[in-house]
Amino acid sequence: QGDMEFREQLAAFLKQQFDWPLTRNNIAISNGSQSAFFVLYNMFAGHMPDGSQRAIHLPLAPEYLGYANTGLCDNFFTATRPSIELLDQNLFKYHVDFSRLEVGEDTAALCVSRPTNPTGNVLTDAEIAHLDAIARARDIPLIIDGAYGLPFPNILFEKASPHWNDNTILALSLSKLGLPGVRTGIIVASEEIVNAYTRANTIVSLACGNL
Repeated sequence: QGDMEFREQLAAFLKQQFDWPLTRNNIAISNGSQSAFFVLYNMFAGHMPDGSQRAIHLPLAPEYLGYANTGLCDNFFTATRPSIELLDQNLFKYHVDFSRLEVGEDTAALCVSRPTNPTGNVLTDAEIAHLDAIARARDIPLIIDGAYGLPFPNILFEKASPHWNDNTILALSLSKLGLPGVRTGIIVASEEIVNAYTRANTIVSLACGNL
C-alpha cells in the first residue's frame, strides 16, 4: 500500500487543504501512475466471473493514448465523441457531450484525465459534477487521472477545482513535479477500493519504491 508515514502526511495535507475526510487508509502508492491504471482498470473491467464483459468508458475522446493497451481483453474501452466549442483565434475546446453519453449495464467505470494528454483539455467543474452524478446513479466509480492536474502539480491554465469523494478514484503522480525517476503514483479512493488495489498491487509489484 506504500510507506505508512508518507500516506499519513498526504492524507493530512489533503484533509487540511480541501476538507476531504481522508486517513492513510484512503491512500495507496504505485510504481508510477501507469501501473496503477493497469491494476485499477482490470479490477473493474474485462471478463467477469459470470461470463459477461464490462468496459471502461471514456466520456470524452480523444483521451490519453497510454490507456490503449492496459486492458487484458479486446473491446476493453468504450468512448463518447465530444462536442466542440469554436473559440476565437482559430482555437476550439472539447466538451463532454452529455446528450450522447450512454452508460450501459456493461460499463464498469467512467474515466477522464484532467487535463488530458496531449490536447491539454480541462474538464470544467460542472462537467466533473455531472459525471460524478451519473457515476453515483449507476453505482460505478468515477476515475480521474490528475497526473498533470489538481491538486498537484497543477499544470493548468484554466480555473478548476479539485474533486474527490468516496465514489471517486483520484490518481496523482510525483513525476510532473520534477521527479519522473522516482516513479511514484498516488491513489486516493475509498478504503474498500484501496484494500482491493493493495492486494492486486502486492502481486504485481510486491512493494513500491519509497524514496
